[in-house]
Amino acid sequence: MNLFKNGMFKNGLFGGGVFKGLVVKEFREAFRDRRALMAGLFAIVTGPIIMAAVFMFQIDQQVDVKDSYIEFVGSERAPELISYLNARQFKSIEEVPESEAAKWKERDIVLTIHEGFAQRMNEGRPAKITIKADYSDKNINSTLRRIEGIIQGYSGQIGSTRLLMRGIDPRITQPIMVNIQSTATPESTSGVIMGMVAMFIMMALFTASMTASIDTSAGERERHSLELILCQPISTIKIVLSKVVCVSFYGALAAILTMFTMSFTMAMLPLEQLGISIIIDPITMLFIALMIIPLAYLAGVTQLFFAYRAKSFKEAQSYLSMILILPMLVPMAITMMPHKPAWLDYVPLAGQNIIMGDLYKGESFDVSAFAFTTFSTLALAIAITLLLAKSLRSEKVVLGLS
Repeated sequence: MNLFKNGMFKNGLFGGGVFKGLVVKEFREAFRDRRALMAGLFAIVTGPIIMAAVFMFQIDQQVDVKDSYIEFVGSERAPELISYLNARQFKSIEEVPESEAAKWKERDIVLTIHEGFAQRMNEGRPAKITIKADYSDKNINSTLRRIEGIIQGYSGQIGSTRLLMRGIDPRITQPIMVNIQSTATPESTSGVIMGMVAMFIMMALFTASMTASIDTSAGERERHSLELILCQPISTIKIVLSKVVCVSFYGALAAILTMFTMSFTMAMLPLEQLGISIIIDPITMLFIALMIIPLAYLAGVTQLFFAYRAKSFKEAQSYLSMILILPMLVPMAITMMPHKPAWLDYVPLAGQNIIMGDLYKGESFDVSAFAFTTFSTLALAIAITLLLAKSLRSEKVVLGLS
């Protein structure tokens, strides 16, 4: 234990030499832990890859409308309707290429034109069409919505023609005309995307710090080096802070690198084809980095607190895996809320997520929300730090006793 030699206690209880030695020790052990390094690298790399894959798929689906193949039953009863559908890239299953035959046969979309269709149409009565498909299959949701819309459009054209033939203006069926003027901008329509970006940044923070916090707490206890450190004339607050600095550094570094890689990935994607735009500039990234630092402190000390409550290394992994749900659950809950409460802007984790989304969308920066969220995050982190330092004076926590 060279860290506690050479007069390291000459500066007193809160001397800089002792704390520096503890921090150096924590970083040396953390950098030797390949699991922590791989966890941070995994979070940094996978986020941009997943985002790029998801949005390239969406762009491909929305921009390049491909042929869809369905089974027509009774197509001879409505040749005009079949021609109308064929012109809009809905083809018979018999025309499907061999490379796509298995996929479309499995989807099994059947459009049935009932008997008497032509007669009922000639008589001006409603004619029946049935679309049979598995509406729970997400792979065909867009196809089903599109064919329903096309048939409704075809039906509307026939209805308008019938009214004109009777000398009636079709607009009589629309006594009120709604004129919609959307004030949405390409930046403001990117709310869901920005929620995902913020979620990946949070995930990188918690994932990178999780492995390091387990190793420096439950892992150190199983190696029986924690008792040796606590036997030295060092305050437990110094021991806790040295571990928090190391764990928080891992989390903050991973989150900031994820922010850069995600921003670079979003800037490279042709998102304008989806009608959205993202604001990425140095000021935006600077404010996000400033929010990440106190959040990394809170995440690190919270993970350490629960890791020390575990009786073993594996139990600590279980506890912290449950905490890892938070950075996924909070952004999803905010995105799904129809009416976001104003107080969420001032709550740790939720507030940072909301502010990140607003910054990426180019909206006005709420200084008061930023300041209060930062203050509340630091206050909560300091409170947990003091509780953890106090708990390390207990033999049950140090030795992992039940």
